[in-house]
Amino acid sequence: MRQIDSKKGMTAFFEKHLENGQNAEELYSVLLNQGYPKSIINDGYNQALINIRQKKEAETPKVETPEIEIVTETPERKSFFQRIFKKN
Repeated sequence: MRQIDSKKGMTAFFEKHLENGQNAEELYSVLLNQGYPKSIINDGYNQALINIRQKKEAETPKVETPEIEIVTETPERKSFFQRIFKKN
């Protein structure tokens, strides 16, 4: 029995079931067995993935990392004789 007739309906179906943790391949095969065209299933699945990704990006807070400047200085090298006779 077909209940989903549009791409929006198929997108909503995939969003609902994918967020609940169901397997996409199983959903795909179930929808094919119910007689839905592959193009509507694929379009709905792809759009649902885009929508889910956008929701997750919007929910995650963006943390600004402070910029750290690294200063490296090489110590002055003293020769062997300078170390022995302690000349500066």
